Parts: sequence; C-alpha cells; structure tokens
Amino acid sequence: MNTKKIDESIKPIVDKFNEVLKKDWVPGINDKSFGNVGLTFERELGKKPDTTFFPDYYGIEVKCTTINSRYPVYLFSAAFDGPTYPEIERIIKKYGTYDYFYKNKKVLYTKVSFKEKTLVNSKWYFQFSKDKDKIFLNVYDLDKNLIEKKSFIYIKTLYNHLMIKLQKLAMVYALQKNINGKKHFKYYKIDIYEMKEFGKFIYLLENGYITASLVSRIGRSGNDAGRYRNKNLAFAIDKEKLYFLFDRLYYYNSRTGKEIIN
Repeated sequence: MNTKKIDESIKPIVDKFNEVLKKDWVPGINDKSFGNVGLTFERELGKKPDTTFFPDYYGIEVKCTTINSRYPVYLFSAAFDGPTYPEIERIIKKYGTYDYFYKNKKVLYTKVSFKEKTLVNSKWYFQFSKDKDKIFLNVYDLDKNLIEKKSFIYIKTLYNHLMIKLQKLAMVYALQKNINGKKHFKYYKIDIYEMKEFGKFIYLLENGYITASLVSRIGRSGNDAGRYRNKNLAFAIDKEKLYFLFDRLYYYNSRTGKEIIN
C-alpha cells in the first residue's frame, strides 16, 4: 500500500479524474473533431475550449490521448518575434503554396529541425540555427545555398511560454468505443509530471526529440471556413519521451490498480 500523500498542488486534477473515472463510458462531445477525446475531458473539467497559453486546470496543463494513438503530444505554439510582424505572413507569402479550395490564399505546413534540412514545396530547404538569444529559420535553395536568415524567435519567448503553460502536465489516457453510433471514452489512466529545467527543452529541440512544425492552414468548416488557423510554430514530443522533459509526480492506472506517488 502506498503511504505517501498526494501533493496538494495536483490533488484537484486527481480528484476530478477520479470523478470522471466513476462515470465509466463518457459520450464524446463532437464525433467529427480530431481532438474529441481532449474536448470531452475538458467538458468534464467544466472548461471551455481555448487557445491561450495558460494552463488548463489549477496550474496544470491537461493533455488527453487514446490508448492506441501514435500521435505526439502537442506542447505549445509560439509566433516568430521578427523581423516583421506578423512574420509568419511574410513567410507564407514568400514560401507557401495556394490552398486547394481557397485558391487566393497560401498555406504552409512543414517540420523544421536543427539536425537536418527539410525540403519545402520542392523549391527550398528549411532548417533552424541558434545564437545566444535567438532561433533563426534558415532558408536554402535546392543546391543548399543559404538564401535567407531573417525569421527568428527569441529563446526567452519559448522560455516564457513553457514556464507559464507547462510547469506541470497531466496526461490522461482513454479507451474508445462506439455506443449507439456515437463515440464514447473511458478515461482510465493519469500521469502527472513536473517540468525539468528549461535547458532540457532546448537540448531536446536541438537533438530532434522535440519536433517543431511551421503551421499555417485554412479552416474547412464551421465558423473557421476560409480563415487562417494555427499560424505559428507548434512544438510536440512523443508520449514515450515525456520523461526526457518532465519528472513524474503521480501515476494511476485504474485497469491495473497501480498507483505511484513521488
């Protein structure tokens, strides 16, 4: 039997998880949404969907995933700091391609890394570089000659986003099945982490463990139809590598009964 007490700072999310656990199968909020499992749990938290960089619940950022999902964990997004504002619009205009449906608007989606050059729209290569206080987007021609090193984000910007949003992270895992033609989720496991020092984030980004994607898309439906979405840099990490960036504070799996309090 575990005799340790749960830290008071994480007790609200643990208590709420246990409440949801007792509900067994929870009907999904939106069968067509890519983030249905997360949106449904947010509803159970009493939280409305948002895009702010503040944590979700009592200072804890909450991420949800299904048991067999291979998608990485989205950490946060941030905009370029310069040299123009908004810099992403200059990048899209120069290096994007016209959207298939909205032919007067350009879009751009590509991963960017420090370790290797990424081919973009069969015309350019993108790669990150870094100095003391900035991360730059380097653009190369097809012969890999540097043609531009303008777009940048301050390392302090990343620090501020990370320190505000991800001091603590709760990973919630769910089973999924259809009941009467509607998706339902059974939330069965929770992992709660505390972030290591910021230097770990930069190290993992430079070495490819954290991925960065330059994202500018056009909405396809609803109020977002025809509007730009995700015009920023998005950072993510595989679920199996979370321990590189975080230390575990708490773990509970209702299917096995295993509980760990650190």
